[in-house]
Amino acid sequence: MKKLLILAAALVLAAACNSGSRYTVKGTITGDSEALINGKAYLFNQDRENPIRDTAVVVDGVFKFTGSVITPEPYVISIEGLPGMVSIFLENEDFTVTGVDTAFAESVVTGGQAQTKLNRYADSAEELAERYGLNDVIEVLGSAEVTEIEREEAMRTYEQYQNAVEDLKRSLVADAPVSNLALYLLSQDYIYLDVDTLSSMLDAYKADPAFAENKYVAELDEYLQKELSLSIGNKAPDFTLNNPDGEPVTFSEFYKGNKVTMLDFWASWCGPCRNFNPTLVKIYKKYHKLGFDIIGVSLDRDKDSWIEGIKEDGLTWTQVSDLKFWQSEVGQLYNVSFIPQNVFVDAEGNIIGRKVAEGDIETLLDEYLK
Repeated sequence: MKKLLILAAALVLAAACNSGSRYTVKGTITGDSEALINGKAYLFNQDRENPIRDTAVVVDGVFKFTGSVITPEPYVISIEGLPGMVSIFLENEDFTVTGVDTAFAESVVTGGQAQTKLNRYADSAEELAERYGLNDVIEVLGSAEVTEIEREEAMRTYEQYQNAVEDLKRSLVADAPVSNLALYLLSQDYIYLDVDTLSSMLDAYKADPAFAENKYVAELDEYLQKELSLSIGNKAPDFTLNNPDGEPVTFSEFYKGNKVTMLDFWASWCGPCRNFNPTLVKIYKKYHKLGFDIIGVSLDRDKDSWIEGIKEDGLTWTQVSDLKFWQSEVGQLYNVSFIPQNVFVDAEGNIIGRKVAEGDIETLLDEYLK
């Protein structure tokens, strides 16, 4: 009898564990569309590098997905023949999707801890948009027929709205700072954190076995290790890239001839980069004779646009690129997730500055080019 009780307990435990390791998404869509009679529904994430897709048959408006996810994250559901898609934060839990064919994208998703919080967030964000008159604010900011006073007032209101939304986002994870939703939000905002803060937050996930195989933990840890290796005082990673004439330029050969060398990550399609270029031209002219030089590393993908941008902005210093856009090997080597961005090294290739603000560049150069 005792053995039977132990076996029964083991089966109950196994069932409980299994129920938390798989997801079930049951959908019921009403309407007269032929797509609901005998169609196909698709469930997929939006990761281009690691796409995951599941298919289910739709019979009389009803479909069901079952499976498991290693990394909970936003997915979307579509039904072949119906316009729009439904967003769902997919975890290994139970979900329901209810809606109508004429407004499929507005279907209601319930279930899951993260989805429940996101539903509350969406409702609160909508209330904030109404409270701050967001539609009117955007209309004013996009109009050329308003006064400067009206524009400034609209911008203040918009900033207040943005701050309120950020407070709302923080409240999403306040009661569960180590969770699937919190981790996903961290994966979206990590570039704004200093390495100490990011390291502390990441340690909490690395210590939790539930996140052992989560892709976001691995990606954030890789980013963090690169950031630490790019700290001031460390040797800058070497590389070789071609200039517009197809001639190779090796970074370590280049910087040893200068007192200070700047890596300028930019692209011809980048508005902020192009706006900054006139200032950088002036800085170059002022400090070049004192031992300062620049290598522009472009994240362009079209060679003609790259060359045209160089000519239009009067960039007379060395330019290199592999024309791989955000997949630039040097960009990835230096953890470049936004541009313009810079790195400064001395004659030995030691990093003396990184992500230096526009207004602080001359201060750094004055210090090292005395």
